[in-house]
Amino acid sequence: MNRALLASAVTAAVLLGACTSGDDRETSSFGVGRPTTTSAPPTAPRSTANPTGTNTTTPAAAAPTGPLVVPTVTLSEIGAFENPVEVASRPGDDTRYVVERPGRVVAVSDTATDVVLDITDLTVAQGERGFLGLAFHPTDDLAYAHFTDTNGDNVVAEFAVDPTDGRFDRASLREVLTVDQPFSNHNGGQLAFGPDDLLYVGIGDGGSGGDPERYALDLTSRLGKILRIDPTGDAGQSFTVPADNPFVDDPTADPTIWAYGLRNAWRFSFDADTGDLWIGDVGQNEFEEVNHSTAVDGRDAGRGVNYGWSAFEGFERFNDDQVADDAALPRFVYDHGSGRCSVTGGTVARGEGAGDLAGWYLFGDYCSGQIWALDPTAPPTAPRVIEIARLDAVVSISAGPDGDLSAVSDLGTVARLTADT
Repeated sequence: MNRALLASAVTAAVLLGACTSGDDRETSSFGVGRPTTTSAPPTAPRSTANPTGTNTTTPAAAAPTGPLVVPTVTLSEIGAFENPVEVASRPGDDTRYVVERPGRVVAVSDTATDVVLDITDLTVAQGERGFLGLAFHPTDDLAYAHFTDTNGDNVVAEFAVDPTDGRFDRASLREVLTVDQPFSNHNGGQLAFGPDDLLYVGIGDGGSGGDPERYALDLTSRLGKILRIDPTGDAGQSFTVPADNPFVDDPTADPTIWAYGLRNAWRFSFDADTGDLWIGDVGQNEFEEVNHSTAVDGRDAGRGVNYGWSAFEGFERFNDDQVADDAALPRFVYDHGSGRCSVTGGTVARGEGAGDLAGWYLFGDYCSGQIWALDPTAPPTAPRVIEIARLDAVVSISAGPDGDLSAVSDLGTVARLTADT
């Protein structure tokens, strides 16, 4: 999450005021989309497709063809928590499951708040470490937690979940996957079940700065990647590798890798309608990027795609010794002006609870607290982005089962986003 958890750089005030409506809220000038050509800008000769993956420029077939309406958005606080980082949802359950970085999951309903998992003895919330992500299995009574252990290494662990009250069985803990971390930062953290009901795991590039060990483009390393596994395991294995992962037939590559060339994909998500993959990849010193890969028949978004780090930061060349001729272009890039520092990837708003935000991709910036909406119907070369709200230290924007939208501040606030034209 880059500097995203260094809260001393941000004031403690949480801003819950909505922006005014109207076309003056369009702020795409603060960032840029894909260049109209990949050869003219000498610093950004990045392709729009990956030969082993899916095309990243063709609009999804299910996307609307016209510009989306501009909504008015309000934020309403639903509770205060200790360093919350995410709100997760369980299929068929209206409860919000708030992940607290010190090591707890708090279930929040209309009538009660209850700690349903406590692993504070297994992790330490320090810097960018702690309890980072949570995902519920789409069909089984299981949940998967992503945290750094007391040595600072990534752990994905499975827990049985009571189907009635949503409580986790701490005694059922089973380690699914671990990844050694050479430094304390860039741990990734996102867990998400894709349209294929398989688990996608975001792992940062190992930390420090500038990818010093060049892990992100190294296919022998799980660092700087999105991994794809079946976490339920089989025949004594803690997890299994899907046979259609892009590098399973490459003896020199780690078969768990789904996508690579990422610095710290702290938050990514799949579009519930199209299956498209959207990634907020935290930049180095100058640029933050949003990546978008389209699905094929609702699946395979991002398969084998190289997102370019550390050969590139945004559209600009970064490490000259890294070869990335096949790197996919970001969908949108913004710089660190006006107090911006670290992108928080979000979600495409869908479902009844999304209201007039339906169809927009929501994302934010940790340091400025700005929350934006990007219109996927606009061409990548001419992005349409509006500011919709502000929430200091925003670390997550996610959707519940009915499309209800939540924004989370690491400073303690979990808020609901509602939208009307």
